[in-house]
Amino acid sequence: MVYGKLNESDLSALQWEAQQHPQRLKFLIEQAAKLPPFPQEKRVPEHEVHGCEAKVWLLSEWQNERLLLQLDSASRVVKGLLALIFLALHQATPAQVAAFELDALLHQLGLQDLVSTSRRNGLRAVVSAIQN
Repeated sequence: MVYGKLNESDLSALQWEAQQHPQRLKFLIEQAAKLPPFPQEKRVPEHEVHGCEAKVWLLSEWQNERLLLQLDSASRVVKGLLALIFLALHQATPAQVAAFELDALLHQLGLQDLVSTSRRNGLRAVVSAIQN
């Protein structure tokens, strides 16, 4: 499984939602609004993921063999992309986290051409930090 905990039904629903928007950036901004709030006091350098154009904060921990994630960004578009990673990996098992492929998810959702190389590298840094 390359999509974390997302199954084919989850992907189909997300794909359908993404395709309903004439502007895919609007879809990402709507996804950003669905990301759970990140505690203001946790927006500190030790929780920042480096390699991203916009500031990105990450908190992760394992609880009962499930990954608990908190993600945030100063950029609404990046935050929307982080929301997709959150959907795929929050509450995922170690095997699902290890097998997750960001590029496969973006391709499946038809968003690969929307994500610039530098933004994609930043998102890969986030995924790498989660997987490690």
